[in-house]
Amino acid sequence: MSLTANRNVSFLPQGLTTGTIAKTIDISTAAANFSIGTIPAGSVVASAAVKNPQTISATTAVKFGIGRLTATADPDKYWLSTNLAAVNTAKTLLDTAASVTADEEIGLFACDTNGAAAGTIGGTGQSVDVLITYITAETL
Repeated sequence: MSLTANRNVSFLPQGLTTGTIAKTIDISTAAANFSIGTIPAGSVVASAAVKNPQTISATTAVKFGIGRLTATADPDKYWLSTNLAAVNTAKTLLDTAASVTADEEIGLFACDTNGAAAGTIGGTGQSVDVLITYITAETL
């Protein structure tokens, strides 16, 4: 017997739905951060998953994170790597769901050990796959 993931979101109350941002981030040119996409106002970010098939090149940075790019940047708001080594898939279900009060652009950041922005990441031929899942209200 094989098991498959249950992707049925019928457990959500009427009026709520899930949204995702699934993107391959081209980091072939080194930078301090890379835009991933925008989470709509009123949403709750539920999970983040990252796959970097190769070790990421960096200057100064020792980790990379997913966080808020707009307003006051928060490089590790949703996720922080343990290092820059190649990872098949790193995923996290957020312990405390992060509510977004205004549209929030999120990004992939070069980070130091405590999650603060630091240096740059990226190099020739490098990319990172990102999947962000959030819950939002349906429109009428």
